[in-house]
Amino acid sequence: MTAESEDINNRTTFIDLLNKYSRLDQIKHFTVRTEEIELASVGDGNLNDVIRVKNASKSVILKSAPPYIKCLGPEYPLDPCRGQTEYEALRIFSDLAPGCVPQPYFYDKESKTMCMEDLTTYTDFRKQLIDGVCSLEAVKKLARGIGKVHNQSHLAKVGEQSFSQLKQKFPDTELVSLTEQYIFTKPFDKSDSTNRLSEDISSSLPQLYDNPRVLEAADVMKNIFLTKKECLLHGDLHTGSVMVDGGNSKMIDLEFAYMGPPAFDIGVLLANYIFSYYGHMSIPEDNDRHRKFAQKMIEACKLTVSSYLKEMTSSVGTLQQYQDNLLSEMAGFAGCELIRRVVGAAPVADLHSAFSRQDALGAGTRLLLGKDNIQSVDKLTVIALMLTH
Repeated sequence: MTAESEDINNRTTFIDLLNKYSRLDQIKHFTVRTEEIELASVGDGNLNDVIRVKNASKSVILKSAPPYIKCLGPEYPLDPCRGQTEYEALRIFSDLAPGCVPQPYFYDKESKTMCMEDLTTYTDFRKQLIDGVCSLEAVKKLARGIGKVHNQSHLAKVGEQSFSQLKQKFPDTELVSLTEQYIFTKPFDKSDSTNRLSEDISSSLPQLYDNPRVLEAADVMKNIFLTKKECLLHGDLHTGSVMVDGGNSKMIDLEFAYMGPPAFDIGVLLANYIFSYYGHMSIPEDNDRHRKFAQKMIEACKLTVSSYLKEMTSSVGTLQQYQDNLLSEMAGFAGCELIRRVVGAAPVADLHSAFSRQDALGAGTRLLLGKDNIQSVDKLTVIALMLTH
């Protein structure tokens, strides 16, 4: 650790915190020979401080939430209770779909700090995709995990009373407002100062900003995001919020969890596979290999939806009509995610060239324009990727 991070993440404070919870089997190993404990900052830490606590035989993760957005500083306040939201979501996800998230150990309200399992053998899924590595088994497990959570927390499954309790536990927080602003509002306002309307995509911008139908469709998706309360969501399910180890996958960073439309989680995830598709298609070196991997991303989209729908069998109305509408909403949410990552404030490393960004922007506008006619993942990929079949 640097001297600065050592000062921010006071060693004594964290050791005292572990001593406070020494009754837990996962923690008691850290309360002896504390002089051997090592602390290290891990992750990119945009919102929170994430610390690995390690001794000779064990390690855990401590995640603490300052009262502001960490990467922006104290002038950007943010409710520090987001850590409790994440802890409660981890507990429920772990209960409904065992193994789909790191195991949560405790949440300390006083210090706004959570302790959870350290995924020492896992790596960032987005980084793997950029490197051209993807286990379809991990893709399937991810889809089945979120499908189980959506199904088992769905209004049609749990009933009004339990659903009302879930809504109280997971209300619309500041992070839900941030999502609304940075996925559905700011990217579709050409004058917004947070957008990145670079010269290399300028020729593609009229299809977004000069087409009222695209802007109207984005507004429809925003309304669904804010008003359709059907099940517990991850709330930020991009490939950077997934860790993988061979054929295993686990979702992380659940502080955005809220009660909403199930299609949002899957739409965002599909968009991220589409980013990887266009990223690899636009690499000229060793192009055959990259094109082959891009085709694997089409498989990932199809496997995601088929695996998800095997688990997500709850519905409002008839199952077929519900699933048809679910696919339509997935397409709309994927469109919004594709667009916001190109023109908005949070780019993704998958889109490394002007060509890939232009292609992703085109895919996003096509999905928004075509969403009402999309009731299958095959049609979704055909429209997004302009495939012949």
